[in-house]
This record gives sequence, structure tokens and C-alpha cells, in this order.
Amino acid sequence: MRVRASIFAGMAALALLVPSADAQQREHTVRSGQSLSRIASRYHVRVQDLAAANGLTVRSELREGQTLTIPERGTHYVRAGQTLSHVAAEHHVTVAELARVNRIRRDANLRVGQRLLLPGHDPVEQREAAEERWGRPRHPGVVTLVRVLTHERLRLRLLDGQGRPRRAARRRLARLFRYRQTTQAKEPPGRLLRVLTQVSDHFGGRPISIYSAYRPEGGNTQESSRHVAGAAVDIRIRGVSNTALRDYLKTLPRVGVGYYPNGRFVHVDVRDRSAYWVDRSGVGEDPDYVPRGQRESVD
Repeated sequence: MRVRASIFAGMAALALLVPSADAQQREHTVRSGQSLSRIASRYHVRVQDLAAANGLTVRSELREGQTLTIPERGTHYVRAGQTLSHVAAEHHVTVAELARVNRIRRDANLRVGQRLLLPGHDPVEQREAAEERWGRPRHPGVVTLVRVLTHERLRLRLLDGQGRPRRAARRRLARLFRYRQTTQAKEPPGRLLRVLTQVSDHFGGRPISIYSAYRPEGGNTQESSRHVAGAAVDIRIRGVSNTALRDYLKTLPRVGVGYYPNGRFVHVDVRDRSAYWVDRSGVGEDPDYVPRGQRESVD
């Protein structure tokens, strides 16, 4: 029995050393009968990006044993005739954002097959560091949301295969994010779906607890609040400190981040220009904002 137990233990340990299918996505060896579209579907990437990443066209025929590079999530490979404006429009981002994250000029000439990082996606190095600390999400892109007060739970993909917000997902989020006192609801903007997907993937697919989302004007909620527009959520992630969550959110473009050192959650919203504030008030207390020059020293 001891020998058998040792064998099983050895096999289990060996299994832990074998990378999962997700971990092996950077290369794929073509098998008989496989096409670019079939391989792209398997790895949840665009067939155009798979082709461009390997110097092929979408109609290229593959040979058995051929090795293909699988594009990283959050990247775009330039196709013939594309400009930065074309790429920005295709992925629903601005030219300025695309140029900034790739450190190129807005009028830069692009070459076919050039790899561009898309705004709102972690660079490979940052993603690998996050996976080492928080673990790799079992199902990248799948987000689990839990409404704290009602205990409602939602698990779904918020974005389609091209990184666009799914219409059905926006409707389901509107219901989950509804105002608890009147059941009023408002569909969240697409960029908020992208932010939630990034947060989920960055922290290993852990469930995101929702404390508050859409709120109508009134009480402590001003008309200018992003909550009124349905563009804000107050969140927390079990097993992740609010400071770690705050620090990651601050790396994302065009978001507002509110940190409450004496509170239970971190506020995040989508907006045109990034903003950060610290409020030291406790639950039910009037706001106590930290002056701009002292915010970075608050933990």
C-alpha cells in the first residue's frame, strides 16, 4: 500500500508540473485537418490576429506539424493598410490612448504584423507578475460578481471574442447593479465591463463583491456622481487587500479611484480623465477628504 500511495503521490506531483492548456497558449502545433479559424476559436483570439502574428493571411492553408504563435490577450497585430486610426476604431479606443500605451506617435507608420498593446490590457510582464502573486484565472475573461446586500451571484463573460462589451452582459449587469430601494436600473457603459474583466483576470478570477453601483441623485449622491450615470461601482475582493486593489486600479487609463482607509470597499468609475481621491471617513460619516499632496502617503 505504501508503494501504491507513493506512486499516486508522484503522479499527482508530476501533474502539477505539466502546464495547463491555458499556460501553453503561446505556441500551437498544427494537427491534420486544422484551420486558422478552428485554432483561433480554440484559443479565443481573432483569426485576423492569429494570421498576422504568423505572417499569414486568413485564407492561408496550414501544414501538419507547423508551429503557430498564439497572440497574447489584449494585443492587435497590424494588417495590410491599417493605420493607428483604423486599429483604434476597431477596438473602440482613442488614437491617443493607443499611441500612449505603445509609446509611438499618433501619426506613426505601422508595418504589417506589428504587435500593438491595446489600452486597458496588462502588458505581458505585468500579467505574469500578477499571475505569480494572485494565481492564473482558470477561465480568463469570465467574471464572477456578488451583490453584497442581496447575495445575488452572476458569473459570465462581459466581453466578446474581439474585446467588445456584450449586449446581453450589459443588460444582466444593469439588473445586478440596480438601486436597491426602488429597483431603478441603468445599463453600465462598455468601458466599465472592460475594467471589471481586467480586475477579475488580474486577481486570478476571484469573485468581485459589489457594495454599490447605480444610485439616483439624492442624499449624499450628487448629480455629478458617476454612480448616477451608472458608470461606477464600489468593490472589494476577498483575499486581496484594498490597498492592492487600489494600486492596480490606479494603473488603468481614464478611471476614477476612491480609496477609503476606514471603509470596506474601493470605488472605481470610468471617465474621460483619471482621478484619485482618499476619504478617511467611516461608514455613515460625512466625507473627510485628504489633501492632494498627502494622498500618496495614506495606506
